[in-house]
Amino acid sequence: MSSIHNLDLNLIRVFDAVMEERGASRAAARLGLTQSAVSHALSKLRRLLGDELFVRGPDRMHPTPRAEELAGPIRAALRQIEAAFQGGDFDPGTAETRFVIATSDYVTGTMLPALVRHLAREAPGVGFWIRPFNDLNLVEELDRGTLHLVIGAFGRAPARFVLEPLTVGANVWVMRTGHPATREPFLIDSLARYPHLDILIAGRGAMTAGGTIDQEGLERAYVSSNPMQLEGLLSERGLTRTVGATVSHILAVPPLVAATDLIAFVPRQLALQFRDQGLVFREPPYESPPLRMAMLSHRMMGAHPSVAWLRAQIMAVLHEDTASR
Repeated sequence: MSSIHNLDLNLIRVFDAVMEERGASRAAARLGLTQSAVSHALSKLRRLLGDELFVRGPDRMHPTPRAEELAGPIRAALRQIEAAFQGGDFDPGTAETRFVIATSDYVTGTMLPALVRHLAREAPGVGFWIRPFNDLNLVEELDRGTLHLVIGAFGRAPARFVLEPLTVGANVWVMRTGHPATREPFLIDSLARYPHLDILIAGRGAMTAGGTIDQEGLERAYVSSNPMQLEGLLSERGLTRTVGATVSHILAVPPLVAATDLIAFVPRQLALQFRDQGLVFREPPYESPPLRMAMLSHRMMGAHPSVAWLRAQIMAVLHEDTASR
């Protein structure tokens, strides 16, 4: 680039959106532009930088090494510019912004509806982009500022992140109404008798014996029946378990369990939500730690007035929802 005076800030916004969305049409929808406007902006950037930046593939656009090199500094610069223009105050009644939250479909289906209803009244100009965190590197995304918050089940977290407890709930074994396991005491032996439906919502990192995956120092629960614990319990009795299926979305569990003899280990709240759709549940026949949901944010980004306000709203809405149940 010959001079900073040749640079239109909107080109940088387009670059950042294409880098994150990996597609011109998705970037256009995110920015409220036409696809042709995004393509035109990319052409300008390519000429200014003397690099192709993105190469079109069968289903997405792939960044060049030069684009990968630019992505971090550009994201950080945009974050600083946004913070400078927002200033030190945040007025939810007049704010027009969008928060990016990474979470599971379980949280999206059980916790977020009350929050979205509440904020539609309190902050009508605020929007959300709910990103599924199955394949996200949460540490990298939080460090880059491409996520405002993450909601999930975590163990330890690096010191540069803030981990705030949200809810605590039990887990249960769920099965269809009329399942053979409902006609007998639900014991550890029962877990070897019927096929399991495992839920694996985190696919990166090294799995630990504690039922978590380590992702660059962030311990993240993978929300399944904790096979290491179960296999240990069954092995002591000379038994093994059978995995009938594995899914990546917890909301896929109710219809699968309702139509088969599969049994699954899920949060009690989910089992209660779907019990009128042909499901029953049983308490685990062994000591099982509760599911602890928490909110994760970066100490720097999470302290911004807008994000601090959002964190407070989430806390208040969950407290109100828990009190009403």
